[in-house]
Amino acid sequence: MVELIYDVHASESGALAILDDLYLKIKTNAETDKKYVFIVSTPDYESAEKIVVERYPWVKKSWIHRLYFDYITTRKILRKYRPDRVYSLQNKGIPFFHGEQDVYLHLPFVLCDYRFDLKKDGKRLWLYQNVLSRSIFKSLRQVNRVIVQTQWMKDALIQKAGVKEENIFVQPPDISMNVIGTFADTPSNRKRYFYPATAFHYKNHLTLFKAIEYASRHGLADYEVILTIKKDENSYTREVAKYVEEHGLNALFMGQVSREKVFELYANSILLFPSFVESFGLPLLEARLTNTYVVASDCPFCREILDGYAKARFFDPLNYTDMAEKILGISLEGE
Repeated sequence: MVELIYDVHASESGALAILDDLYLKIKTNAETDKKYVFIVSTPDYESAEKIVVERYPWVKKSWIHRLYFDYITTRKILRKYRPDRVYSLQNKGIPFFHGEQDVYLHLPFVLCDYRFDLKKDGKRLWLYQNVLSRSIFKSLRQVNRVIVQTQWMKDALIQKAGVKEENIFVQPPDISMNVIGTFADTPSNRKRYFYPATAFHYKNHLTLFKAIEYASRHGLADYEVILTIKKDENSYTREVAKYVEEHGLNALFMGQVSREKVFELYANSILLFPSFVESFGLPLLEARLTNTYVVASDCPFCREILDGYAKARFFDPLNYTDMAEKILGISLEGE
């Protein structure tokens, strides 16, 4: 049996983490009667006894390259491997594949109630929500199974996309293949804050730094904020960096880091998570398993992932003073 793992979309952040974990799981526990073919863009995976990896980094050059890959190259791949099953991790199925097909949907933009603004949030997110969502929904109604990460996504798929309930399966990310440490609860670690997130407006970095600025005027000292964005990635990050500089805040713009480094930081810092649009919010689960404190936006996906977790603190995602009070509370507890 040949299973095609189809995901040229994933190249960073949560989408890449999901693909990385799936590759490691299959490499470690591959079923003996299967051959797995990974179709990816930039991830540098190795082929193994039961695994074939084909990389197409050029697909990231432009929308033209992506369209060529989707409608020309993909047909060649299907003819070459003749898969019995396709597992697509890029939010929609292959329209001209007529075998068994499952789709992993981890794109929240097409389902959330928050309305993206063309100018503020950018063309890409606006297009996903207002244009591309139609073709995604149509595709999801036609495949065998749709896998989502949370119950809120399942409910939204039924309501907004018309996908049959019996075809939707809730499957939280499996991160068991990672080396997960344990939070070292020290006063200094309670003043080190980590936010692993990409450079999008909805990730809400400015609210985070407004909260830090407020907290620093009300007793927070000797702190550090660690981010996985760079200062000059885009106009949004430049705005964030300018705010940090103007207010003299202590922030480290690290850019993208390895999964190993992410788990090391969880074990030595508090997770701040002000994002208000997510399919799952993988850092929430990762931080929970590390047993660190989490200061998270009061949104359905955060409540679902952190349900029953005693070290979770929730705040109104647009209220920086509310967030600051939660940060100060954790800091003062450790003194």
